[in-house]
Amino acid sequence: MITRSELRPTPPPTGVAELEVKSEPESIKAARDFVADWFNDGAFDDDLVYVARTVVTELATNAHRHGSAEGDPITTRVFHTDAGPVIEVLDASAELPVPKPLTLDGLTGRGLALVDLMVPLWGYARLPGGGKVVWALLHARA
Repeated sequence: MITRSELRPTPPPTGVAELEVKSEPESIKAARDFVADWFNDGAFDDDLVYVARTVVTELATNAHRHGSAEGDPITTRVFHTDAGPVIEVLDASAELPVPKPLTLDGLTGRGLALVDLMVPLWGYARLPGGGKVVWALLHARA
């Protein structure tokens, strides 16, 4: 479910894990491994680790392909909330994501539709200093 920016979970004052990488194809794996390590360290079940890896792969891929130029910073953040764990991917572009519907013949553009099916809540917001954040709230199953 795409949500308005007001519903974005608020990061806690402490306990936010963060990875900043340069926008390049190899950075998507770095974000995926970073998030998987965080979920594994938190003793979440394997199914949720799989969902987290898939979600961050889609969000980081979009940040690389559509939200940044080669070498620009992309930041991945992950943290706990009362509602469950949250993954955020920040990039410098103010252009908001445009989800496309799933089709049987589509070869690209299905990432956000998959995210929508995998998490209870996700959305995006412009950042006050420029750029945007795309976030996903995952089911809490530890």
